[in-house]
Amino acid sequence: MIIDMTVSSKTRLYRDDKLVFMGDGYKAITTMLKSSEDEQPVRDKFHAQLNMREKPRFSKGDDIETLRKQALASHAQQELIKNTKKKKNR
Repeated sequence: MIIDMTVSSKTRLYRDDKLVFMGDGYKAITTMLKSSEDEQPVRDKFHAQLNMREKPRFSKGDDIETLRKQALASHAQQELIKNTKKKKNR
């Protein structure tokens, strides 16, 4: 497999001289990892790019379901305020 990252927004991934993927560089790297027989050399080569994508960190006290409900409530409240302002302007 050959990866062409000369243009970062349009990374190209080739297999047997055929275009397999064109798009996000991170996605191209992960596609290359999945399709390679021995992924360790690929992982070593792109170690920095793969480590740039961090998973979200939550403290032990944070409950993900509680955070999700708070976000939904906040969004609903903002939509209500936005709709109320539209009605007043009519």
